[in-house]
Amino acid sequence: MKLEERDLSETEKTKISWMIVYLFVSLTLLSLMFHAWDLSHVQPFRWHDAIDVGLQFLICPFPLLMGIFFRGLLRKELKKNLLSARTYQICDYWIAQLLVYSYMVMLMISH
Repeated sequence: MKLEERDLSETEKTKISWMIVYLFVSLTLLSLMFHAWDLSHVQPFRWHDAIDVGLQFLICPFPLLMGIFFRGLLRKELKKNLLSARTYQICDYWIAQLLVYSYMVMLMISH
């Protein structure tokens, strides 16, 4: 008996991609917190390090917020029937993919 491999549907791929986005956002924020913790225990304390960490905390959620905002705009257009369901699915999937890549890069260059 041969087992058939089941291909993921577009909505399942999108849900998994969004879960990965939230995972990378949390990992990036944790990395920034540990980096800030390490800097707070370094002698002597330097103000430009504190300002740098503060700006990183402000900038970190910005791509996620923009992605969620754009996704909401697409959802409104879908409800008005100005956008097809298939186009919404494709855009939703690629928004998640771009966010995964951006947070991967942020995690790699954060130190």
